Amino acid sequence: MEADEKFLKLFHNSLVGMILTDADHRVTDINDHLLELMGLERSETIGKTGSELGLMDPEFVKDMWQQMTETGRLSNIELPFTSRKEKKITILISTERIHIRKQEHWLFAIIDISKKKKAEEQISSSELRFRTLASTAPVGIFETDAYGNTTYVNEAWMEYSGLSYEEAMKGEWMNMIHPDDREEQVAGWHSKSHKGEPSFSEYRIINKAGQLRWVNGRAVPLVGNDGLITGYIGTISDVTTIKQALELLKESHDVLNDRTGQLQELSTHLQQVREDERSKIAREIHDELGQQLTGLKMDISWLKKKVQHEDEAVNNKFDDAINLIAQAVRSIRHIVTELRPSMIDDLGLNAAIEWQIEEFGKRLGIAIGYTNEFDDSGVHPNIAISLFRILQESLTNIARHAGANNVSITVIRKGDEVHLTVQDDGVGFDATAKQHTHTFGLLGIKERTYMLKGDCLIDSSPGVGTCITVRIPLS
Repeated sequence: MEADEKFLKLFHNSLVGMILTDADHRVTDINDHLLELMGLERSETIGKTGSELGLMDPEFVKDMWQQMTETGRLSNIELPFTSRKEKKITILISTERIHIRKQEHWLFAIIDISKKKKAEEQISSSELRFRTLASTAPVGIFETDAYGNTTYVNEAWMEYSGLSYEEAMKGEWMNMIHPDDREEQVAGWHSKSHKGEPSFSEYRIINKAGQLRWVNGRAVPLVGNDGLITGYIGTISDVTTIKQALELLKESHDVLNDRTGQLQELSTHLQQVREDERSKIAREIHDELGQQLTGLKMDISWLKKKVQHEDEAVNNKFDDAINLIAQAVRSIRHIVTELRPSMIDDLGLNAAIEWQIEEFGKRLGIAIGYTNEFDDSGVHPNIAISLFRILQESLTNIARHAGANNVSITVIRKGDEVHLTVQDDGVGFDATAKQHTHTFGLLGIKERTYMLKGDCLIDSSPGVGTCITVRIPLS
């Protein structure tokens, strides 16, 4: 009796819907949880069968009674159910024959699994969408369990590899990896999957058709609600065409570098030839024409002394001729200096730079700040003449285009480099523009710099002025 009382107490306080019937399947007791679930009152259930309550299909009830009689129990029968409140749910029914006070009864346990069924349907729908997407995706898609064992591959994956679905499930994908890549890839995959880390790799495969393909593989862990990794999902993409294009691009780049190197060598040679020609022409003008004019001046001066003419006009002509020859000699000296400043060879780069700056200041009448911390002793002649020509071109640009009031020039050594900076406060220009009036002069500066494996930085903005910095290695 005490056990029956404990049972009934548990029966009525259970969070699971419970109903008790007699041997004829008429309700003898029902708990409040099930009454609420079905939308019934206790008074209208006692003494009634499931069919009489009108809540269940009579044929189903009849079949259920038949199975209960034969087996003495039923377990986990899913059934769609509509309550009196027209609420549609899915219930899970289990029943078993029991005896209370020596009387045969049937105990039913009824659970509302509507939320569970809805979640399952959502998962099933999500899985269907995934499978549909995977089957039509242009990339290979695969899934594994938490240990990295393959559990799914799509059609594109099988097409890439040439393996069947069954072969993929057996881990045959490892055998299609190129022998030179296999050990590293397999070890890397096992390491990543055991650590629960994302995996990314690019490797070669040889499919069943014997084709060598480059693939890009990615995989990320799938994490369950408990925070534990349940598996991996990943993709493989055929990047063979991209790799081939990159290889062609690299070859083209190498050829271009070779051609660029050849052009730079040619440009350097031509520049050297031009400097040699300038030196030759300067020497010939100085030695031949300069000496001839000097001799002519001396002869005219001698004639003037010997021929003392009474006519002042004749004497003036002698003076004019002498002055004209002297002016020609000065012009020749200027031309010779422009062609090849002899002081670079005689006195060094720093002396030539000082002379050039002084001449420029006199010609334009503007303030020039000059700082030189560079020891020019032992500098290579090619570097010396190139730096001088770069300075000349920079100053020429300032004279022609800048309209500057102040110019600053700095020559310093930093490590194994010589740095030349020429800055003005002129009108400036848009250094990002493709075309401007400074183009050829600046190209000449850049070309001379690059020939010596140096760097050239030109910074300018309208109304701000221009700063040209050249860095040339001394080695």
